[in-house]
Order: sequence, then C-alpha cells, then structure tokens
Amino acid sequence: MAAECTVTVEHADPPLVVLAGEVNYESAFHIRDALKLLVECEGKQHVVIDCRFVDFIDSSGIGTIVHVAQRLKRTGGVLRLKSPTAQLVHALQVSGFAEMVEVESPVSRRAKRNGDSIRMPGTWQHVSFCVPLRAERDGIVRRRVTELAESMPFTREELDDIRLAVGEATSNALRHGCRDHENDRLTVRCTGDSEKLCVEIHNPGEPFDADSIPVPNPEFLLEGGMGIFFMKKSMDSVEFHFDETGTTVAMVKYVSKNGEEQ
Repeated sequence: MAAECTVTVEHADPPLVVLAGEVNYESAFHIRDALKLLVECEGKQHVVIDCRFVDFIDSSGIGTIVHVAQRLKRTGGVLRLKSPTAQLVHALQVSGFAEMVEVESPVSRRAKRNGDSIRMPGTWQHVSFCVPLRAERDGIVRRRVTELAESMPFTREELDDIRLAVGEATSNALRHGCRDHENDRLTVRCTGDSEKLCVEIHNPGEPFDADSIPVPNPEFLLEGGMGIFFMKKSMDSVEFHFDETGTTVAMVKYVSKNGEEQ
C-alpha cells in the first residue's frame, strides 16, 4: 500500500509547507490547495517546501510545484525546496525545470551502481503480472518493476528514472485507460538483462495520438499533462502501440557505460 500523502503548513516567515509520503496524481491537489491559499489568498511572495519526508513524487506533484514557482517568479517571489530527494532534484534537472526553483540542503545520495547484484552477461530475467486498475495499485506496479531493475547494474539515478517513468505510465492507465473500473486490469511485462530493461504496460484504453501532446513550455507552464513528457525524459525509448485489446506503452532503459560512480 502506498504511503499516504500529508501536507502541513507552518505559518512562519516565509511560510513552510511540509510534505510527507507519496505525491502522485491522486494527492497532488493537497499541495495545490495549500500553495494556492498561501499565494493567492494570503499574498505570500516567498514559500518554502520541506521535502525531507517525501518517499516519491510524480509529474503531477512536480508540475504543481513548478507551476507555483513560475507564478511567484513573475512577481519577484521565490519558491524554495528544502531537503528535496535525489529523485526530485534529478527529475527537475532532466526536465529543464530546475531553474524555476531554489534548492536548499538537497538530500545527498551517491549515484552508485548495484555492484553486489550485477549478473553475468547473457543472463536475463522476466516478470509478468496483472493488477486491477485501481488507484492504490499505482505503488505496487512501481515497486515490482523497481525490484527487478535493482538486480541490474543501474545507477541510483537510473533507478529513479525507471520509477518515475513506470509511475507515469501506470497513472496514465488509471486515469485514461479504464472502460470498466470494476473489471479492468493492467498487465505488466518486464524483461531485464545486463544491457537493458524493457517494460510493457497494457491497459484497455482507446488509441490516442501521443505526438499531438505538446511539450511543456517552462515560460507558459500549465498544471498536468506532463506524464508522457517525463516518461520520454526518463527512458531511452518510449513507444505506444494500439490494437483491439487496448493500449500498450513499451519503454526501454539501457544500462549506462560510464564509470562506477558519479
């Protein structure tokens, strides 16, 4: 079961918004409401978000934070992230949104390879499972795929990329792929070897034009609609396939060939 997201506002100067748990498309509105109250209703120009207790954050939470940061910046204000996780900092960097916020005391973590679990070249493993299309299954899918990825020679940043991309694909399936909420199921297939991880996530949703979804513009950023953008930024390959059974997103992440540590 995913950790519940909580948002606590401490009325200091500047006000402090403390986040805890998992921030995803279901819970991001808690952050939006808290920030909207501070910025729009109370007229605060500087806000600090304490992220030290955040377990995971997806594009919904990131988009909300960057959207408010953009608004404050236009009026001379600042949104500061206190102790953001390595996953959040990395996501902001690869998406090009890092300049929108200030970072205070980021949580340091060595981007180290999983040397103890690296398998010999030529070996591979496969995982396939189905889960009901329900919101509480979001974290389960992400954790099952990550468990396989952790047995491969990925760096910590690469594992964060995989977690984010799988979370976005699962969230999109939950929001847009359900015809029958009671009976619909999500099918996940993962294959990993010493060179790459392949992930396929299938849902019964209708076809759509992925290329027609606009790339987020940092200057005119809107909340939401950034799931596919973050998937493409996090993985080496993202493709969508459609047939009479629904929609499949196929993602590939290659093991980097650079040094043991960064």
